Amino acid sequence: MSRVNQAFLDDLNILILKAQKGDKNAYGQIYDLFYKRIFRFCKFNTRNDNIAQDLCQETFLKAWKALPNFSQKGGSLQAYIFKIARNLIIDLSRKKKEERLSPYHDIEINYDLEEKIEKKDNIAKLHQAMAKLTETERQIIILHYFEDMTTREVAKVIGIKEGNLRVKTHRTLKKLKETLRGDRWNH
Repeated sequence: MSRVNQAFLDDLNILILKAQKGDKNAYGQIYDLFYKRIFRFCKFNTRNDNIAQDLCQETFLKAWKALPNFSQKGGSLQAYIFKIARNLIIDLSRKKKEERLSPYHDIEINYDLEEKIEKKDNIAKLHQAMAKLTETERQIIILHYFEDMTTREVAKVIGIKEGNLRVKTHRTLKKLKETLRGDRWNH
């Protein structure tokens, strides 16, 4: 682990300890560190900014209330917060079965028109392929490849063993590649 990463983890551990003792400013800093990523995850899974914001707020409120009992022996704070968000999303989807998961929207880059169209087409194909995955498969891909979470953290969030996650990730990537290859030949 690099010195920078270790320094970050040391700082985060200090913030966690302060927040566990009720320091709202320390928790505010934790909130600032993770908010954008949790929001992106919620938005991907709900397709709605307002619902994503509500889920985000509820996630951080639940995390704040449960923080005194949090122990890093059970996994990282990042995995802990993402697991809370995932559980809220699952609860919401159970309540609103008609809501469908939407593609990962996030990136606005200024390219020339041709590149923009090609990029949109590629993103649309990826979204279509992702839509064919199960909710758990999509979340594995998002957490691991979009949110850069470790296998261990993703396993904690999803609630499966690391070995099972590796197998599931491999199968999911294979399924995604086959879907993308199939789409290429169907057009």
